[in-house]
Amino acid sequence: MKILKIGDLKRKYFLLALVGFIILVLLGDDPLEVLPFVQQKRMYCSHNQIKSPYCDFSVVRTLEGHPTAFAIVISYDGNTLISGGKDKAIKVWDLQTGQLRKTLQSDSGEIQAVAIAPDGKTVVSGSGDRLVRIWDITSDKPPRLLTGHSGNVTHVDISSDGKTIISLDRGRDPEIKVWDLATGEQKARLPYLHFDDISPDGKTVLFTSPASQLIAWDVTTNQQQVLQKFFRPLDSARIGLDGHTLISLKRGTFTKQAKRSFDLKISDLTTGKVKTKERFSRWMFKPSDIALSRNFMIGSTLKGLAVWNLQTAKLEATLNKDNFNKDNLSNLVVSPDGKLLVGITGNSDSYNSEILVLQRP
Repeated sequence: MKILKIGDLKRKYFLLALVGFIILVLLGDDPLEVLPFVQQKRMYCSHNQIKSPYCDFSVVRTLEGHPTAFAIVISYDGNTLISGGKDKAIKVWDLQTGQLRKTLQSDSGEIQAVAIAPDGKTVVSGSGDRLVRIWDITSDKPPRLLTGHSGNVTHVDISSDGKTIISLDRGRDPEIKVWDLATGEQKARLPYLHFDDISPDGKTVLFTSPASQLIAWDVTTNQQQVLQKFFRPLDSARIGLDGHTLISLKRGTFTKQAKRSFDLKISDLTTGKVKTKERFSRWMFKPSDIALSRNFMIGSTLKGLAVWNLQTAKLEATLNKDNFNKDNLSNLVVSPDGKLLVGITGNSDSYNSEILVLQRP
């Protein structure tokens, strides 16, 4: 019979403790983290018995002609992609073929935000020179300029009726501005702490107030409604494509377990009534960038992509970033039918940005 010496026992216990420590580092002490880890080891994508169509997302083309690309948007018909970059250029792409159709060059200001109108030819850009520009991508005419922002214009949007522009800046006194697209007249303005989203019709703006409240601002009546209290700039909210659904991602607080999780809550935008909600581990599925299709939310995470069902708030699929053999995707946008996902990979500061187009069945 083999007799273990004291030194052998110490080494054995040390190795067991080391293995236990490594497991704790990998899994954490949050029970919410264990199940996703095991599921990913077994089948990284589908979390349901019925495989999600998003599990078959794959890169169908790479657009390499805009190495400083920083902002992108897909047209309403899903056929055109607009990219804006730190080279002060706007590029117009055929999304189905990847062909570059046209390049529009700005005279100043890095392009930090782009939007496209329902007509498919009017593009609005926000720049580092504090200007909002309105382009007609079917002509070579210089853009119309909207002035009045005190800082870099970091977000622009166009209402679904094509009549209203909403822009916001990161100036000393950040403001959200509402413009008439046809005349360029400023119709409304509002200071904000943190911007969250704009409804598809352009009539409702979500923002976080200095009092840590999630506010819905009706830009047509100038009325404000508190949707959620204790909402911080690190939390985020979006309005569903139906214009009536509020999707909120709220980081946990107080307990250690809660701090390592986030709550996905689906609510009625008008009444505030919660339809469904789920809690997820931020260690495994921390969304840093999200895009919405009609029934799904797609988030870029440290590990790749995650897809949540907006009817159930449940995680439907995860995709390892090795699936598209690239770094994390940012500035995600989804085509109206939900079958194309476009994102930017690389670093625009290093002039090595690439635009990836992913497609699912």
